[in-house]
Amino acid sequence: MTSPGLSSTDQIAVREAIGALEIVDGAIGPGVFSALDDPALRKSVSTVLRQSGRTLIKAGDGWTTGYCDDIADTLAEQEIGVLASADRAVLVLVLLRSVAIPRARGKTAGTTWDNSDGVRGTSIDELKQNRDISRAQIEESIRRLHAAGLIGRRRGLLYPGPALLRLTPQRAAQLWQNLLLVAAPDSIYARALRARRAAPPTPGNLEETA
Repeated sequence: MTSPGLSSTDQIAVREAIGALEIVDGAIGPGVFSALDDPALRKSVSTVLRQSGRTLIKAGDGWTTGYCDDIADTLAEQEIGVLASADRAVLVLVLLRSVAIPRARGKTAGTTWDNSDGVRGTSIDELKQNRDISRAQIEESIRRLHAAGLIGRRRGLLYPGPALLRLTPQRAAQLWQNLLLVAAPDSIYARALRARRAAPPTPGNLEETA
């Protein structure tokens, strides 16, 4: 797949950037690929990615890729790449402990999953405080989630993994909202969010959530 109107040199630069974006563990920062630093070439990267249902995603100061929202919806409907219920439960526990609760308490200011300002590590012992899941189940799920890049491990603690950077802005916002609804269900934000979601669709809020 190519982007029309580019020189052979620029075509190569676009392909090299896309190849790296698709396999990077995290995000690619500035100054690494000219096709990501140059706005015109970056637009070509986005065009080529869209041809295969992928999209370019801003992650902090860098870039990564993920599925377009409509493609992700289709894959989920067909249960392709969907986590097992036990793994989803453990992932939610990790994100609640490490990100959502600190953010609900005003201790996290960042907007990306790799932000370290206020994000705290959690542990299997802490996760085990949820008595609905056994320690063996937690350990098994952690292994699978870590292998998938959804959970990271540093100094014996568990953190959000680099694969979460591949969420589109809409997907990331939905996940943040759902986690905060669980972490602070009685907060002003949670009440406003539940009211907004319960409101009948209108042209205004359809555009807002598209």
